[in-house]
Parts: sequence; structure tokens; C-alpha cells
Amino acid sequence: MLAGRIAIVGLVAILALAGAGGVASGAENGVEFRDPLTDEPLEIELPADASEAARTFFETGENPYQSDEQAIAEGRQLYDRWCASCHMPDGSGRLGPSLVDGTWRYERADTPVGQFEIVHAGATGAMQPFGDRLSPDEILKVIAYTDHLREQHQIQ
Repeated sequence: MLAGRIAIVGLVAILALAGAGGVASGAENGVEFRDPLTDEPLEIELPADASEAARTFFETGENPYQSDEQAIAEGRQLYDRWCASCHMPDGSGRLGPSLVDGTWRYERADTPVGQFEIVHAGATGAMQPFGDRLSPDEILKVIAYTDHLREQHQIQ
């Protein structure tokens, strides 16, 4: 029985070193994702072809696209398509809450991990989960853009 457990642990380690995708509950990858509504552990699949930026985020919880102008521009396109109808083009909120004034109802939403959890899994009200529509990489780009919107709002 012990030999079987050791073999399984070895296989998991080989797959991780080989860069295989899989389910990331977080703790073994550095980030523990939690469901925004229940606070239960959230299983998020990291695709086998995930970008280095997405892999870094799953390990560190920091958004590698935070100040990347190209990623922010791509995030804006995604935001305009998926988010602007509820959060308004300027992020001020309509059906969805404002993304620029800092009045978060979900305390983890002030972190990249919390923002990722909300976009991926959905939240209260009409916020639908986008984890089945957007890749982890795309979610990170949307977050980089909304952070940029918030920064612009604070400058004004």
C-alpha cells in the first residue's frame, strides 16, 4: 500500500515538472482559490497549454500583466465584450458594482486572487461565472485592465 502511495506521489511530481495541466486547488501550487459565495476551496483547472503568466499567477497570486500595456489593451477588448454592459465602459457600475471607487463588498476583491475568483466563479447578484468563457490568461488581462481603470479614476 505504501509503495502505491509513493508511486502516485512520484507520478504527480513528474507531471508537475513536465508542465502538464490539471486541477489546481491552490495550496499545492502556492495559491488557494476560494469560492466567492461559499468560501469553500475552489478547484480551477490550469490548462496544459497555459501561458507562463498564468502559471506564475497560480504559483504567486500576483498578476504578471499588472503594468503590461499590451495585456491591458487586450484586457480592455475583453472587458468591452464581456463586462461593460453591467459595469459600464468606465467601470462606474450599473447592474454590476463600480469597479473604480473601491467599495468592494467581497473583502478578497482587493487582491488579484480575489478578483480572479470572482470573474472565474461568479459572485452575488447577476455576476455570472466566466471561467467557462475566458481562459485564466484572459481573466488576468481583464483584471489588469480594471486595475488600470481604477488607477485612472483615482488620478482624476
